[in-house]
Amino acid sequence: MVTKLVIDAHFTKNLIVLLMVLLITLTSLPTSITENIANAQEFRREETVFVTGAQWTPPSTWNPMSPSQTWGTYSFGGFLYLPLFQYVPGIDMWIPVIGESFEMIDPYTLRVRIRSEARWSDGKPITAYDVEYTYNLSMLLGTGPAAGSQMYVKGVKAVSDKEVEFYINNQTRNYIMFLFYSLQLAPIPKHIYEYVYSQIGDNIISWRNCGDACSDVINLPQVVSGPYRLYYFDELRVVYVRIDNWWGKAIFGLPSPRYLIHRIYLSNEQVIADLMQGSVDWSGIFIPYVWQLTSYGVGTYYSRPPYFRPNQILVLYINNRVEYLRDPALRKAIAYAIDYDEIIEKAWYGYTRQASMSFIFEIYPQFSVWIDKELAQKYWGTPDAKVRTNKTYAKMLLDQAGYIDLNGDGYRELPNGQSFNITIMVPSGWTDWMIAADLIAGDLREIGINAQASPIDYGAYWGYLSSGTYTALLGWTSAPTFSHPWDTYRYLLDPRITPPAGNWGWYNNTEIIELIDESSKAFSFEERMKYFSLIQEIIYREIPAIPLVYTVQWYEYSTLYWTGWPSESNPWWTEVAPYKEYSLPLWVLFGLAPRGQTPPALTWARSIREGGILIPNLYLLQMLANITGAEFEIPTETSPSTITENTSTEMITEISPGQGVQRAPAASTLFLFMMIAIAVVTIGIIVGVRILVKKRG
Repeated sequence: MVTKLVIDAHFTKNLIVLLMVLLITLTSLPTSITENIANAQEFRREETVFVTGAQWTPPSTWNPMSPSQTWGTYSFGGFLYLPLFQYVPGIDMWIPVIGESFEMIDPYTLRVRIRSEARWSDGKPITAYDVEYTYNLSMLLGTGPAAGSQMYVKGVKAVSDKEVEFYINNQTRNYIMFLFYSLQLAPIPKHIYEYVYSQIGDNIISWRNCGDACSDVINLPQVVSGPYRLYYFDELRVVYVRIDNWWGKAIFGLPSPRYLIHRIYLSNEQVIADLMQGSVDWSGIFIPYVWQLTSYGVGTYYSRPPYFRPNQILVLYINNRVEYLRDPALRKAIAYAIDYDEIIEKAWYGYTRQASMSFIFEIYPQFSVWIDKELAQKYWGTPDAKVRTNKTYAKMLLDQAGYIDLNGDGYRELPNGQSFNITIMVPSGWTDWMIAADLIAGDLREIGINAQASPIDYGAYWGYLSSGTYTALLGWTSAPTFSHPWDTYRYLLDPRITPPAGNWGWYNNTEIIELIDESSKAFSFEERMKYFSLIQEIIYREIPAIPLVYTVQWYEYSTLYWTGWPSESNPWWTEVAPYKEYSLPLWVLFGLAPRGQTPPALTWARSIREGGILIPNLYLLQMLANITGAEFEIPTETSPSTITENTSTEMITEISPGQGVQRAPAASTLFLFMMIAIAVVTIGIIVGVRILVKKRG
């Protein structure tokens, strides 16, 4: 028997009324939202790459002098403004971008030659005077591309249109940071910023530099050095358009997409849905069970665990300002109590691997060479200084140190009889971290330490960190640079800096200062290793913080509309997340092609030894050794490992997540209003239909 539903005129009338309400709701939405829906038609899929995961709030400013910039400027992408040179850890080489070459002409002076082709988007040459002006304006304002470099860079001077000199600060004489700040400086156009500063002075940092895409305090065209400029933005997206006559075309080619659109979402769930549908091409978010998306054309760098490339080190910081928490025995017991494998599987779905207690980024061969294997074996029983979980041993350490449960409540007291607890703070909404913190707290309770996880507002998290008013929290170290592990040791241990600039654990051992300073002046493997071994022994002895896992470069891509994405089977590039961590995400776009077309062959993305333009980091280290008269040797496998010119992609069998960019965004209230209105009306339709159908029945 077939039951037939007859819809009479009354039913139809009610349904039409409900649909009209929905239509009215949509048409009454704010103009910027309806324009978004209409304007979506102008971006053809074979010309447009849609991005997500790097910008979670409405776009604000494209001014490199501003402390807070929108994704796409140099600090957060590099699509608009480019550096002189850029170091790429994954291949241990430098890209000569605006700069063509560099040399130390004496122990105090770095000279950089700027490419003759380099021009601003308005056609004016990029000159040494732009570089000099960028440095001087940054010093004047205390913000900008050169901010923070004054400890290491004494001054910058243009000696001709295309040659600029950087002078080392003799008080620190730190060649590592001197080169880090000098070579990677991203110049701004002097002729534009000089005019804006003459009009509004120090208020230049409030200038949005949005060209004709908005009304600004000073309305000028947006003048950039990169291959994209701002095209359009609203609260839900930012759109960049390619500059087809970009000066770098003859050297690098052009990025394949004409348009680059970053969509701003309310949740990861919507991003995942759009990735599966092909509405997002390039993403930088945490995705659980990412391997389940392969049938939808979604890929990651590795097709098997760990799926993602490494990023930084996730750390359990234990506050060194709290006296009872400074006990190394307590910290060592905590390190042994943590079940690292469980955290990796439950918080990060196997996307990561355990970090070394040495705080060395040992995933890359050029960095693993700096682990003192004998010390690691002596202190941790492993050659890579990774802690093997052992709760029985952790309990024994606490017993021996006098941490006993005196009142029978199941938790240990301090040796003086005082009760204590450890609260592990994490930003609320960072689900991987929240799970990790909860698991660690459970591990500590198993060995008799009263502990709990505490997700808190992101702003409050920074407040507790900066004021040093916490017991423990999850945080990160800096991403490794060409100077690693020096960079990490300074960030982690230097008592001369305070959070959030570094030293998140408020560590205060002045013995470290000399080791950090002297190691920055050493260039032979033997001399550098001497200092790094001493630092490692202090870490093992005092345990200033506990490294957990490696964070990851969140990187997912869709092949429904674009191909040529870097991966283990196409390993032409290694820094692949759409947000800036190590290098600029910009370069990923040069190797893409619309589906059905052949991706370009990028011969420039090779070492100069192989006919490309990339400069091996060893050349830089050799230059420093030559100018300082220091002995220099290339580390080999016999002196712990090998620096390889291309540490390509095969080695990592497990890697990591972390601070990543999965964060719950600060939502657009307009978008939220739209979604609520649509949801309410849609529910009304469904309920109305059900009631009417029920009446008919």
